[in-house]
Amino acid sequence: MKSYIAATLLLSSALVLGTKHVHAQAGLGTTTPDPSAMLDITATGKGILIPRMAMASRPATPATGLLIYQTDNTPGFYVYNGSAWTAVTPASPGVVRDSVTIITPAITPFDQNSPRVGPYFFSPVPLQTNASSINPSLDPVEAAQGTRQSVAYVVPTATTFTRLRVATRVVPNSPASGNPNTINITLYKNGVATGMNLDIVAPGSLGATAVAENNSTVTVAAGDILSYRFTQTNQNPNILLTVMLKGY
Repeated sequence: MKSYIAATLLLSSALVLGTKHVHAQAGLGTTTPDPSAMLDITATGKGILIPRMAMASRPATPATGLLIYQTDNTPGFYVYNGSAWTAVTPASPGVVRDSVTIITPAITPFDQNSPRVGPYFFSPVPLQTNASSINPSLDPVEAAQGTRQSVAYVVPTATTFTRLRVATRVVPNSPASGNPNTINITLYKNGVATGMNLDIVAPGSLGATAVAENNSTVTVAAGDILSYRFTQTNQNPNILLTVMLKGY
C-alpha cells in the first residue's frame, strides 16, 4: 500500500513538473499566470521581499541581473549589470545649486577732497542702469538701513542664498594711491545685517584684481527687501566691483 501511494505521488509530481516545464510559467496566488511571466505572483496587501544586506555582504561573484536591497551606504535596490552594482532608482537629484544668480556691477565712490569710506547701501539689482549706484550722499539713516527703494531689491519669490562672491579690479586711468583698500560687503535683509558678508583687499596698483567668497546660508521670502552695505578703508583708487549672489 505504501509503495502504491509513493508511486502515485511521484507520478503526480512528474505531471505537475512536466506541465510547468511545457508552459514555462508558475503562479503564486493565481491559477492563471500571465503568459509573459515566468513567475506571476498575485496578492493583496502583501509584496515580494527581496534579499536585504549591507554593502559589505553583497555577493563577490554575482550573476548579471542579480537584484538585492542594500541597507547602508545609500540604501536602495541595486542590480548587478555584469561589471558593477548600480542603483535601480538613482538618488533624488534634490535642489539645483546656484540655479539663482544675481550679478551686480558697481564702482566704489571716490572724492579726492573728501574720503568716501561709507557705510553706503546699494541694490543687488541695478535700477534702470548698467551698474548699481553706491551713492555717498545717502548715509545709513537716509538709506533706511538698506530698505529705501533706491538702494534695495524686493525679492519676487522664496530663495535660499548660499554664496556671496566679490571680484575687484582697480580701474585704469584712475588716480591710484598705491595703498591697498579693504572693502566690506554685507548682505542686508529687511534692514538687518545677515551672516553673509566678506572683506576683500583690493590692491593699490592699476589694473590689479582680487576675489573673495563667503559660503553662508540666507533664506528669503517673497517680499523681503535685500541690499548690500558697503564700506572701504581707503577710497583711492577707484575700484570696479562685481558682486555675485548665488542660491536656489
